[in-house]
Amino acid sequence: MRVGFGRRPLTSSLAAVVLGAACAPEPDPTLQPDEVLQAELGLSLEDRVYRVAITGGPVERAEPAAISIEPGAYVEFITTDWLIHEVLFETDSLGTAERSFLERTDQVASPPLIERESRYVLSFAGAPPGRYTYRLEGNGRSARGVIVVAAPPETTGAR
Repeated sequence: MRVGFGRRPLTSSLAAVVLGAACAPEPDPTLQPDEVLQAELGLSLEDRVYRVAITGGPVERAEPAAISIEPGAYVEFITTDWLIHEVLFETDSLGTAERSFLERTDQVASPPLIERESRYVLSFAGAPPGRYTYRLEGNGRSARGVIVVAAPPETTGAR
């Protein structure tokens, strides 16, 4: 934001910023993007990023395996070991709208995540509410997880 540009005087611009900040809820600091996501993807501190840690061994594991997110949020899968992992959405188990969204946005499957701290970030901007089931593949037996995109809160207008 560039303060002082535009047609309004600087004092009214600052007052609007202060009042707007006072009314807006504080973003959850645990859901804010880190510096890498801000630099690489242009995310701001107001963006919400849910993190899922992936580990391998005899069985692949996602922690947490099930998450519920708001529409427009991001989900970051990040590896915690040196094993190879892949995130694959199970298109046969998705609803038509969910499958269409993932296919249209080219987010059906991650590339192989081959290094420790490799990341796969999905954007759920414009995603329809629903259940997005995925499978983790890697060196061990596959595992499953789910991302639930909650319906946006209904706004009640004055009648």
